[in-house]
Amino acid sequence: MPELPPGVDVLWGRREPAKRGPRPNLSVEQIVDAAIDIASTEGLGPLSMNRVAEKLGKSAMSLYRYVRSKDELLQLMTDVSALKAAPPEPDESLGWRPNLERWAYALVGLYRSHNWVLHVPLGPTPPIGPGQLTWLDRALACLRRTQLPAEVQIGVVMLLLTFIRGQVRMTQEINLEAVDLGSGQPTYGEMVRMVVDKERLPDLARLVDDGVFDGPDTGITEQEFDLEVQFGFMMIFDGIERLIAAHEEEQ
Repeated sequence: MPELPPGVDVLWGRREPAKRGPRPNLSVEQIVDAAIDIASTEGLGPLSMNRVAEKLGKSAMSLYRYVRSKDELLQLMTDVSALKAAPPEPDESLGWRPNLERWAYALVGLYRSHNWVLHVPLGPTPPIGPGQLTWLDRALACLRRTQLPAEVQIGVVMLLLTFIRGQVRMTQEINLEAVDLGSGQPTYGEMVRMVVDKERLPDLARLVDDGVFDGPDTGITEQEFDLEVQFGFMMIFDGIERLIAAHEEEQ
């Protein structure tokens, strides 16, 4: 019988406890909670098994009895954070769109409140922990009463997930870069004006002349982020709506 990959077995409570060694005086939950606290306050950079052990007042070696590696710890942290920020349950009195919109905005909130999550490598296998699968299940529940085939439903959810992850991470990185650059550096608009040639890049030059890229490089404000997310969701959900209508007409 195949075995679950390391880390996944812990998430689903299927790892056999060690039979030898000192009596357990920690738990996986304590280790993961301490690691999440470090990542939330300091970022992923300072996170290490040693740093987590220091926070817990334990030796680093004692942690390996519960968590085998930093990669496994990151996997646990990501799924636990998703599990604690439970997705909204679909409201049966509403249609698929309001329910899926609630789900999508809730996921935006999860990634923004745990901004370290998007910097954790995805790993060799798709997400399979209980937290992330719960989010997937609730999104599919929003589409339950549509006529979309199962593979299209998965495609819809993956489209939303890709957009949300990309939008939130891009905003994080742009704002971080804006802080690092500080004052005295040319703005993006100024640099674009220096390099864009009307003969070589005519359509981009038209936007430059219209002042689309002008303004200080102070990052993306909350209002700008909200507008960008709203615009993206409007485009995506309008497309899903047309897709659902087309499938209903075929029935």
